[in-house]
Amino acid sequence: MKTVRIADLRPGDHIFSDRKSRLYFHHGIYVGDQMVIHLMGPSKTYNLRPCERCGFKPQAGIFITCLDCFLNGHSLYRYEYDISYLKLAFKRSGSCSTWDCRPANEVVETAYRLLEDKSFGSYNFFLNNCEDFGGALQNGHGHEQSNSKVICV
Repeated sequence: MKTVRIADLRPGDHIFSDRKSRLYFHHGIYVGDQMVIHLMGPSKTYNLRPCERCGFKPQAGIFITCLDCFLNGHSLYRYEYDISYLKLAFKRSGSCSTWDCRPANEVVETAYRLLEDKSFGSYNFFLNNCEDFGGALQNGHGHEQSNSKVICV
């Protein structure tokens, strides 16, 4: 996996960032102006002060935050869609999908609608997580995509 420069991001991109030495990744949808909509699970950092740029204070649910809060000091990657099965064999698990993706404007509109309605459901590490959120917005196959990613190498 190679990192992505912030300048190369486009609204609607499904992005992710490493956590705990790449033990897992946090996913979200880039919506422009260095802002990200993402699903957060329970956190042990509730006592942190709100971000001066975006006002975010860590808690569970769907939120819009600045890119700095999303990255939390870690690397930035872009999830790839509509890749061939041959290319899939050489990609890291959880970084790609053979599914097609929706137009970027639809992805961003849907992200804002889910943010407003808080309607993606409760976070569940295995059944409804941030990667499911990103996949569902990109192509409607959130959990199915997460389950199929195990064939990535």
